[in-house]
Amino acid sequence: MFFPTLGLIASTNVITVTIQNTIQDALNKMHEHNHRSIVVVNKTVYYILSTKDIIRLKRDGTPFSTPLSQVPLRSLPVIEKDSNIINALNLTDDVDEHICVCNQDGSLYGLVTNSDIVASVDPQVILDSLQLSTIFEKKYGFKSFTPDASMAEILDYMKDALSDCVIIQEGKTAVGILTSKDILKFIGESKNEEIRVSAVMSSPVETLSDKSSINEGLEYLRKRSFKRIVVTNDDQYVVGIVTQQDLISRTYLRWSQLMQDHFRQFEEITQILQQRNNHLSELATKDSLTDIHNRHMFSELFVKEISMVKRHATKLALVMIDLDHFKQVNDTYGHNIGDFVLKHFAALVTSTVREADMFARWGGEEFVLLLRNAGCDEAFGVGEKIRSLIETQAFDGAGRVTCSIGITEVAADDTIQSAIERADSAMYAAKDAGRNCTIACEARG
Repeated sequence: MFFPTLGLIASTNVITVTIQNTIQDALNKMHEHNHRSIVVVNKTVYYILSTKDIIRLKRDGTPFSTPLSQVPLRSLPVIEKDSNIINALNLTDDVDEHICVCNQDGSLYGLVTNSDIVASVDPQVILDSLQLSTIFEKKYGFKSFTPDASMAEILDYMKDALSDCVIIQEGKTAVGILTSKDILKFIGESKNEEIRVSAVMSSPVETLSDKSSINEGLEYLRKRSFKRIVVTNDDQYVVGIVTQQDLISRTYLRWSQLMQDHFRQFEEITQILQQRNNHLSELATKDSLTDIHNRHMFSELFVKEISMVKRHATKLALVMIDLDHFKQVNDTYGHNIGDFVLKHFAALVTSTVREADMFARWGGEEFVLLLRNAGCDEAFGVGEKIRSLIETQAFDGAGRVTCSIGITEVAADDTIQSAIERADSAMYAAKDAGRNCTIACEARG
């Protein structure tokens, strides 16, 4: 077979716990084996519990004595061990990047991860001249903190972040890195969350030049057993983080160019890569829960719209919406009901606003709405329409839900930070006024 079967490349050294075990049982086993995730087994159904899940549970105050059967877990895709890499590419999840490889009876045989896929790639077929800098076509970003930041700040960021690491910088110079394994060790040792990140981070930071080839990047990951590459420019400043998934996509793209004598397989892998590229593009712009724009995409759209305001003196209004007492919904009815409320709310607002308006999830239960050709008066009318609609809706399982809304008109010299700050202030004024109301402030003059 041109592509190896998953049974040949799967890692069979998999640590597992059962669905009856507790969070603490899982944490102990992860710490014991130095793993950043663990498979939770429920007969022939498999779930993943990652470092990020441990962080969220800790920050939410969930007792670690809680059985895993009472914890929201992400299920893993399952594939038979006789399937090949092409099938694995079609199933790999972009958050966990794990696939359960099973025997014919559904029992667990092993796991396939990006590490296994990378290990199966022959670097001789990769174009040595293709540099890591080509990976940054979509501006893969990274989050940095100063060495004085507290671990509480790091945990608050990482519990909802897509990335599994942060860079610690002094000025533009990287002095350390904090990965999910570092976080897992920190939580396992029950240290004070107010401790400075400089006491926990891994240092120094190993980096690779953006002039390095993809082949060199693959060898770098293999030799060090790293999950990512911290990439620097000629000035030794960090310009981004390249993951195994980035390299895999480039590797298979190169393979597809060399498979002219394997036309059927070439056609198949090209189609899969297109599907995955579309999926990755959607992940980069959409909030996975509500299927509306995410914070990153909204920030990009804001920059485009503010340029239109500057060039054509058009009006632009920013609306910030926060669901009232949403923590009580999660605490009282559970996170599944809370997620349903967020999805239902997003769907209601989407059906209310114009197609040209830009609606996004800013974070948690906060949402933002950018209204083209609208000032404070028009935006206030839209805000009131949304508020009254939500007030009269029945949210299954949660009862009555209300929202507080803050509005500001965007000025030509605004940044997204300054506009958000004013809308946020107006929104908190609405909460101080008793919630379930809309307050608008003027543009900065």
